[in-house]
Amino acid sequence: MKELERTKRVSISAVLFLLVILIGFLTFKKPKYVFEKDTVTTLQKIIEKDYFLSLDDFKSIDPALYVLIDIRSNFEYAKGHIKDAINISAHQIFSDNTTKLLNSLKNEDKTIIVYGENPDEADSVWMLLYQLGYENVKILSVETKYIDSEFQVKNYDLEKPSVNYAQVMAKAQSFSGNVSETKKSAPKKVLPRPKKKKRVAEGGC
Repeated sequence: MKELERTKRVSISAVLFLLVILIGFLTFKKPKYVFEKDTVTTLQKIIEKDYFLSLDDFKSIDPALYVLIDIRSNFEYAKGHIKDAINISAHQIFSDNTTKLLNSLKNEDKTIIVYGENPDEADSVWMLLYQLGYENVKILSVETKYIDSEFQVKNYDLEKPSVNYAQVMAKAQSFSGNVSETKKSAPKKVLPRPKKKKRVAEGGC
């Protein structure tokens, strides 16, 4: 009798376990967005800095070869923007309409050029698109501002780092010598000085 009850419990547990696995399998959804570039590839691209485009270089490109995307807010875009630029603000990058547009541009092998108030603002959007597999993405290295309520665009000078970080990283990776541990000097012993007892004031009648 006890063995029969134990068998029933094991059978019920097995059925419940299989049901949980089946439900999990049926409800599993593949992630909508998957990064195609790993961290090392992205860092190497950032070090090369060949994805920046000056205003003069931009003007020399045939407009049929690229699409210009203004990543500022809809309000800023409405106040003024570069001619023929379309507005896709940074928080709209993951919308369905944006995904369809980007995929069509990728299939047509068109260059995607993004710009914002400055290159730093556009950098996060570029990195996101690059990691998602959109390799033909450039940042228009410009600064946009309003002078007397007039929208103006000018070249933005990128600061060059004083240290060649790529070279430093390469040296660090190639270094395979044994690092000798530095000897720590023994701490100095501090001997406590005995406190002098205060003399009791002499008094008398």
